[in-house]
Amino acid sequence: MEADLNQIDPLRRVARELIERGRILIGKWPVVAVAEWYERLEELGTLADRRQETAIFDAALELTVYLSSLVEGGLEANAVQRERTVSLLQALADVVGEGQAGPAPTKQARAASGNHPVVYYLRADDRELPGLSAQLGHERFVVRSFNDGNRALADGKNMPPTAIIVDQGMVAWLSRVIDQTERLADDRRRPVAIVLCDGGDVRNRLFAQRSGAEAVLEGADAIRTVARLQELLIAQRQNVARVLIIDDDQHMGQFCESVLSFKGMISKRTTSAREGLDAISEFKPDLVLLDLYLPDMNGIEVAQLIRERPNMGLVPIVFMSGEEDLDKRFDAIRMGGDDFLGKPVKPRHLLASVMSRVNRSRLLLAQAQHAGWSQHVEGHAGKVDRATLVHDIERARRGELGECVGLVMLSVDDVPALSRRLGFVRTGDLAHQIGTALAGEAWLKSGICALGEFSFLALMQVSSEGALRVASENMRVRLSGRGWLSAEAPVRISFSLGSVRADSGGLTVETLLAKVAECTKDAQDQGGGRSMHAFVASETGTSESTEQKLARAILRRPLLPDTTHFQFQQIVPLKGQLSGQFRTRMFLRAPKTSVTGLIPQTIYQPIIDELHVGRNVNRFQLHVLAQMARRIIGDLGEARLFVDISRETLFEESFAEWLAADLHGVHVDADVLALVLDIGELIDDLPRASRALESAQMSGVRLCLRGFEQFGRDQQRLCRLPSVYANFVQWPMAGTPAEKEAANEARRRLVAESVKNGKIIIATDVDDPMALGELFREGVHYVLGPAVSDWQDRPMVSAQTQKV
Repeated sequence: MEADLNQIDPLRRVARELIERGRILIGKWPVVAVAEWYERLEELGTLADRRQETAIFDAALELTVYLSSLVEGGLEANAVQRERTVSLLQALADVVGEGQAGPAPTKQARAASGNHPVVYYLRADDRELPGLSAQLGHERFVVRSFNDGNRALADGKNMPPTAIIVDQGMVAWLSRVIDQTERLADDRRRPVAIVLCDGGDVRNRLFAQRSGAEAVLEGADAIRTVARLQELLIAQRQNVARVLIIDDDQHMGQFCESVLSFKGMISKRTTSAREGLDAISEFKPDLVLLDLYLPDMNGIEVAQLIRERPNMGLVPIVFMSGEEDLDKRFDAIRMGGDDFLGKPVKPRHLLASVMSRVNRSRLLLAQAQHAGWSQHVEGHAGKVDRATLVHDIERARRGELGECVGLVMLSVDDVPALSRRLGFVRTGDLAHQIGTALAGEAWLKSGICALGEFSFLALMQVSSEGALRVASENMRVRLSGRGWLSAEAPVRISFSLGSVRADSGGLTVETLLAKVAECTKDAQDQGGGRSMHAFVASETGTSESTEQKLARAILRRPLLPDTTHFQFQQIVPLKGQLSGQFRTRMFLRAPKTSVTGLIPQTIYQPIIDELHVGRNVNRFQLHVLAQMARRIIGDLGEARLFVDISRETLFEESFAEWLAADLHGVHVDADVLALVLDIGELIDDLPRASRALESAQMSGVRLCLRGFEQFGRDQQRLCRLPSVYANFVQWPMAGTPAEKEAANEARRRLVAESVKNGKIIIATDVDDPMALGELFREGVHYVLGPAVSDWQDRPMVSAQTQKV
């Protein structure tokens, strides 16, 4: 009879198969198999929806929504999460007509905290804030103190924290503890995070905020810290995400509402553009889900009208549509959208988009409120006077506002003709509307300064000159493409834009203002409706080769494995014992091309310096090479990869903390990487270089120096630094006999001084096999160069060179 029923009702047959499959998987929880099971459960929900089997659809939806966070993170469920999965699977079994969905998994001991919130306190043993633990206990918090971030992560699997208090020395662990807690909690609730610091360095504050801290307290005592914690917990309970859904498809609206409510979000459904716009003032959404095609208005027009509303400048707008035209999707993003979800929308995609956009929007708002910018993002306090703008430009020139800050001028084209067309009153209304729209632009954090009615100055904080060009042009295009004054009869306006680097310390404020005004005037003189930048000539000059243009295009975006290629040269042991050591170098390449089109560092390094992206490139190299080292260890049994990094990377305040956290995330020992620095970049500031090297050494990586050509007094100091693991010496490959002898003498002195201080010596560019005996007698530990090893696409140890 059951077989007949399954043949008659394939939906229930599929559901029963998935229920049986779930019973098998939940106990052991193989991550890959659970992910495949999850995908089939999503298909079941879609099938139930098409057949209007509401009960099966609701049960399958609830189960897939719950599983989405676990599958997305590739996590193995803990005991509590498995129990919850069993109960949801049983609910599906009940509506399908199946029996017991299987016994609950064996419960593991989980520390009981009752109904009291759990606070993790991460700090070094000598950095405890006096009285903090006692004050937290007095306020009925359960306090767990850790001096090791790994222990906090391990304990967090059984007792996730409600809040985290971190001393500034352990901030690098904060984002990882927050991320794990979000993923393990049933409601993916983010723990409140506070960082305690000594004060005096704005970079520590910014690093803490980027790591996820809601509050950074400088010089706080125990009572103030606990009071701030209680304020944040109360605000969190009151700060549930509010999502406005504007979609004329009733079923789609109900679907989104069900998915979001399962994660504790508040949503409001509207079925027309006018109804959605009317709901904004009262509902005050944190995010808008917007259908691209509505019966009374185009979704892009609705997005533009939303952006005009007070306090809506940073509220994310996520478009939903079955539109497959990529140009239409791009237009939707360009004209004010933050993301685009294709219909039918999967629950995990909807949740991921909504949660990430809301979190990012709140973080931007918090940073704008706490980072010292001149404007408040909410409301229209983004208009500043000229004195305030000049003050902010001076701060940018001193490097206080970031690594790349652009001074931007935006002007309306052909104002006389526009004034004649609109008349006196409407022209004034338009100027006010443009100023209000610019004040709500997320990029213009320092506020806008009006120059007359139709020209505006602002600072734009970005990561590089390339990003400045893209962000400013996108803003200009977005403003030019929208309608002004009236939705029924919109006025179209052309804008011209000019920009210069405001953080160029060598230029005065007056010079910067003159340059940006000249750029804007040049754009208008060429017909308007375009952008001009003071650095355009260096970026797009006709003298650039094809390789340079390709390298520039690649470096303007985050690097990917598809756009890079690494090569390895074995460091051959002479007196040393390790054979799995390799010097590395990175090439750029166009995606999906062979190694024949590789762009070497000699071509792309000047572009890195021009775009100021050296730190990002170095971080990418270190992350990728750490992953490669893990695989090499599996093949060879040992590995150490030597990678060149720049002075700006070493001197970055948070570099050592980032590196330690990243290596831990890759699950490799820190000493698989050796960082190689050129002493020519360090010798101008030896005290700072020494401090930075000591800080980097604390992460566990090996540090090496190269560039000892003359071996003068300062070079002697550097080669003896306790934090340095190895010194590179160059074997002379060219020159007159006198020059070679001078180089040999400098090398011998460096080797002797280095060996005396316990340093490893690595000789480079060895092109003559006859030199090996001399280098051995001098005390050199390792050699590399054409005489002993070639560059390879894969790290390989030659049997002939395992020990020369």
